[in-house]
Amino acid sequence: FCRLQLPLMIPASSMMPESDASAGEEEANLIGLRAPRRYGSRHALGLLALLCVLGLSALLLPRSLRSLRRKHSLTASMNLYAESNESNVSNAEQVSVDDGASSSIGTSKEPAEGVPCSLMEQDTEFVGETEVIWRNMIEPSECCTKCRHMSRCRAWALDASSNECKLKWLPPNATITKVRRSGVTSGLPFRWDRPHSILCVALFRPGSYEEGLLRWQYENRANIFACDEWSVYSNKHVVLGKGLQTNVIDSDLQCKMGGEFGTALNTEIFFKLWDRIFTDARYFYHEWLVKTDPDSVFFVDRLRFSVANHHDEPGGVYLNNCKFGLHGPIEVFSKTAVEKWRIGRQWCVDHFTKLCSGMCLWGEDLFIDQCLWKVIKVKRINDWNLISEAHCDSWDWPECRNGRIAFHPFKDLEKYKQCWRNGQSRPLPFSNSSMLSSL
Repeated sequence: FCRLQLPLMIPASSMMPESDASAGEEEANLIGLRAPRRYGSRHALGLLALLCVLGLSALLLPRSLRSLRRKHSLTASMNLYAESNESNVSNAEQVSVDDGASSSIGTSKEPAEGVPCSLMEQDTEFVGETEVIWRNMIEPSECCTKCRHMSRCRAWALDASSNECKLKWLPPNATITKVRRSGVTSGLPFRWDRPHSILCVALFRPGSYEEGLLRWQYENRANIFACDEWSVYSNKHVVLGKGLQTNVIDSDLQCKMGGEFGTALNTEIFFKLWDRIFTDARYFYHEWLVKTDPDSVFFVDRLRFSVANHHDEPGGVYLNNCKFGLHGPIEVFSKTAVEKWRIGRQWCVDHFTKLCSGMCLWGEDLFIDQCLWKVIKVKRINDWNLISEAHCDSWDWPECRNGRIAFHPFKDLEKYKQCWRNGQSRPLPFSNSSMLSSL
C-alpha cells in the first residue's frame, strides 16, 4: 500500500538535491501538490511512517467493518431461519431477476433484509451447475431471495471472501451433495428435497381484491405460502411483499361469462398460465402440483394427510373435488399428470373442437377434467374432502368448521381471516374408502 500510494503523496523534490528543487516543484504541481523547498531525511522518514500508518488504517478499517457486518447478517439470518421453523415465507426486498439468464453476471443494489430461507448451512457449499453469479452481495438472505426469483435455481451459495452469490441448477430427483468450504453459506430456496413435496401456484388480477388477499396470505404464511414451493402469476410484475414478485403471463385476464352453467369462460386465460408453468418447470421437482384461487382458504397440512393415501403412477393421477366434476378453486395433480396434460393438451383441443363443432363453452376446470379423464386417460380419484363450497352442495361452507381442505369463496379480507381462524381450530379431515374412490 505505501509503495503504491507514496508517489502520489510525496513530491519528487523531497528525494532530490536542493539544486533540483525547482524541477520538483513544477512536477508536483502537475498532480495538485505543493512541493516544499527542502526536507531533511528525518522529515522524509517521519512523513513516510505516518503515511504508512494512515494508509494501513484506511485499508483495514473497511475490511473490519465489512467482516463485522457480514457476521452480524449471517447470525441474524440463521436465527431467523430457526425461528421460522423451516418456513418458506420470504420477507426480502423485491429484486429484478432475468429468469432466462444463462451464465450471466449481475450486481446487487438493494439488499433484502431478514429472509427466512428454507434451508441454510454455514461453511458448506452445495454442489451444482452455476447459472448466475451476483456480485457485491453480503447477506445470505438476499442470495436466497435471488434464487427464489429464478425458476431454474435449485440451490445457492454465498462466498463471504469474494461476496459472490452463485445461483445453481440441479436436476430433478438429484441428491444434494455438500462440500466443506470455510466462509461459504449455502441453502435451498424451497424444500423441493422433501418426500411427497407440494408445489402450489395461484393466478390473480392486479389491483383487485385478490391482490389484497395474497398479500395477507404471504404475510401470514397461509394458503399457497405454506407449501414446499410456491409461485404467483399475473399479467404484470407486482411486488406482493418483501421478497415476493409475480411471474408474468401473456394475457389481459379478461373473459366472458356463458356456457351451459353460466360460468367464466376462462380456458384461454388458464392455457396461458399453464404455458408459463410448463416453461418454469418447477413441477418436475415435486410429487404434487396444486392450483388454487386467491379467495380459497386452503390448508396445505390437511392436503398432505390426504395425498399420503395416493401415489403417482405411470399414467398420472389427479383428484376430483366435487360430485359434479372438478371445480377450479383447488386443483390437485401429480407430477406425471401435469406432464401428460402438457403433452396431450392440443390433442384435447382438437378433440373437443370437433365434438362441439367449435370451441366448447367451458371453463378451465371443466376442460381439464374432461381432457385428463376422458381423452388422455389419467387416473381420476374422487376426494370429497378437498373443497367446501355452495356450488358443491356444502351448506356449511361459510363456517369453515367441517374439516375440509379448502373453503371457497371468501373475497372479503375480514371474512377470509375469520374462516382461516375457524378452520385452524378443526382437526385434520377424516378419510375412508367411501369418500375416496377412483373411477
